[in-house]
Amino acid sequence: MTARIAPEGAARRSWAYRLLRRCTEPPPVYGSVQWLTLPEGSPAKVGAVVRAAECWAQAGDNLADDLRCELDARHQVDKALDDAEYVERHQAHRAEWSRRTPTTGRSFSERRSEQLEAAKPRPGDFTGRGSA
Repeated sequence: MTARIAPEGAARRSWAYRLLRRCTEPPPVYGSVQWLTLPEGSPAKVGAVVRAAECWAQAGDNLADDLRCELDARHQVDKALDDAEYVERHQAHRAEWSRRTPTTGRSFSERRSEQLEAAKPRPGDFTGRGSA
């Protein structure tokens, strides 16, 4: 998913890019020993600070999307665990009750056909008033 960049974010990035292009060498990591040894006002020292600030700002720009993705992933994991637990409980329940319940050896459709046949009207049944 590509995050939309607000106008102020685009302007900030453009400004940071212009500052980083002034560096004649790649800036060191902000706060590192190499960064501490650079002279004050050095383009590389300023570039390291700008790069660190831009990383922090971009993380803030993308925070809502990152959290949404993280929560969606967590939800999918939780759902998969819940589903697996449900299937396991269902199978255990079915195994337990199939052991307890004697089977007739007939399928549901056979038993249902017998029920429907028994419910049909028989000769001599009263069909109700006003019937032809």
